[in-house]
Amino acid sequence: MNTYSPTAPSHNPQPVLPRTEEPNAEQRRRAVRAIASASSDAADCADLLDALGLRPEEGRSIPSQRQ
Repeated sequence: MNTYSPTAPSHNPQPVLPRTEEPNAEQRRRAVRAIASASSDAADCADLLDALGLRPEEGRSIPSQRQ
């Protein structure tokens, strides 16, 4: 007898990842700077940033806004 049924629950269901928000500009800036400080050289830094979808220019300081 075939126990497969298209409506039966799967034995290996796909995990449902929680929905997360994209990091804001400050979080991305801090991530780029942390990677840059921990990298062994410029090539290592570039590889890590690329793997994480970050750009070097995101690590530049954001000018403070005066009121």
